[in-house]
Amino acid sequence: MYKKKKIIAIIPAREGSKGIKNKNIKKLNGVPLISYSISSAKKSKLIDKVFVSTDGKQISRVSKIYGAEVIIRPKKISNNIIMPDAAVVHAINYISKNLNFDFDYVAFLQPTSPLRNKTELDLAIKKCINKKLDTVFSSTDYKPFVWVKKGKKILPDNFNPKQRKRRQINSNINETGSFYIVKKDSFLKNKDRFGKKVSNYEADFYNFFEIDNIEEFEFVEKLLKHSILNNYNLQLPQKR
Repeated sequence: MYKKKKIIAIIPAREGSKGIKNKNIKKLNGVPLISYSISSAKKSKLIDKVFVSTDGKQISRVSKIYGAEVIIRPKKISNNIIMPDAAVVHAINYISKNLNFDFDYVAFLQPTSPLRNKTELDLAIKKCINKKLDTVFSSTDYKPFVWVKKGKKILPDNFNPKQRKRRQINSNINETGSFYIVKKDSFLKNKDRFGKKVSNYEADFYNFFEIDNIEEFEFVEKLLKHSILNNYNLQLPQKR
């Protein structure tokens, strides 16, 4: 709770995965991938309850072991076409109506982004509430020059190669997808994570790492095994 506002975390984690089999419970450096997001939410000083929305029995079992409450997600909103926002809306309604728990804000965490600073969720929550915003999303200051393929050609997408800006003055904000702090009423009204009043929380660079395929999984695992990460204030789960 913060300033008399109750906050919950919702982590949507469906059973199927195209890139990596059983991705959400695959052990990353000895612990299930989903446990990183559960640990981040559980260690928050402001989040009152932590929920995992899933259609998978194994994900449900692992999530409970790591301290999350589980909401069973309907199959109709569990395929790889439906955006996870639908699962969050379902969870919000379920918690309000079936569990009779009233709350004001949702911390929506994506389990495919395991690396988070110990303090960033609480700082983002405070920003969202203090500034009376609908949404605060995690971002980094990475400034890519993006090209797109059209037929046999590749064309610049977000810049003019003839008028290339110095990276220091590029003002792009890159959404990492790691977490979103959203006002509950806004999520229900819009049926997605973005309300009218939106801002960003500038996270540490490693917040940008997202795991969608085995190459990314193996890279992050090697990173976690390296002593270099001891220099960063990461929130990492313990083996159970």
